[in-house]
Amino acid sequence: MKQITIILILLASSVIIGCDESQATQPGFGDGSGQTLTKEQILQLPVSETSDEAAEGLKFMREEEKLARDIYQKLNERWNARVFSNIAKSEQQHMDAIAVLLERYGIEDPAAGTDAGTFRNPELQTLYNTLLAKGTSSLKDAMEVGVLIEETDIEDLDIRSAAVAEGTDIAFVYARLRQGSVNHLNAFTRNLQRLP
Repeated sequence: MKQITIILILLASSVIIGCDESQATQPGFGDGSGQTLTKEQILQLPVSETSDEAAEGLKFMREEEKLARDIYQKLNERWNARVFSNIAKSEQQHMDAIAVLLERYGIEDPAAGTDAGTFRNPELQTLYNTLLAKGTSSLKDAMEVGVLIEETDIEDLDIRSAAVAEGTDIAFVYARLRQGSVNHLNAFTRNLQRLP
């Protein structure tokens, strides 16, 4: 996919984009506001028409959120930096929100039964392997990996949002997850700027 190719190019050149200040460790299904979005609330939202494109988008985003969670857990084990443990918890909430939608629409969950670091999408598997190798080499590289993951997540959520009708459950969840990713991006950028 185009986004994965771009992120691999960015890894090679270590491009970092700055962001404003924001907290990224609040609970909830995605926006960092501290307001928890529950399964019951999602199920009360208007139903989307699930085209093949929308269904594939949900499956992809479920695994992409898993990629973020799995990498942040590994990077926390390596560097013991609170930003990774906090955001890994948030990524689990992102995964849970998308799982609600997959279940609602009877779409197969590509993350079901998979171990940490294992993906059904081969491009996401390659990306995971590449990002983890970079992130374990230095704390600075680890923070850069966080920035790249969140930038990619925002771009992918924007693409997937365009395939669903406004005001529906999928659009709402994607918007919440996008705000969470913006907050995560800001947190990683701040931590990166503090490093020598």
